[in-house]
Amino acid sequence: MKKENALTLTRAELEVMEILWKSGKALDVHEVVGNYPEPQPAYTTISTVIRLLAMKGFVGHKKGNGKQHLYFPQISKAEYISQSVSDVKAKFFGGSVSSFVSFFLQEEQLSKEELEEIANLALSLSTTSPLTSKV
Repeated sequence: MKKENALTLTRAELEVMEILWKSGKALDVHEVVGNYPEPQPAYTTISTVIRLLAMKGFVGHKKGNGKQHLYFPQISKAEYISQSVSDVKAKFFGGSVSSFVSFFLQEEQLSKEELEEIANLALSLSTTSPLTSKV
């Protein structure tokens, strides 16, 4: 999948991807629709969304029974998140991790406990990083 597609998913496309990621198996359109809460979207709507996801390279398909097609993600949720975060970091923060993190630390109403947790995580990562162990 091309990296520039990472931020092009619509809300509807993300909903379908969430269903496919959670399923852990290939699903047909009826099964995807069945995973929506009531009121469920129309079969044709989900079929169109899946077709768009396939054109974008997010979804693959294989033959099921008869004319049935089974759909599965071509990219993991972790890969999608990583690409999306990288794109946001590049577009809005000049690729700077510290600017990216600083923005969110300033924008979010973090509790003292959350800030301590973030600080402890950063400290533990810096002491176990392969780069710091070579020094």
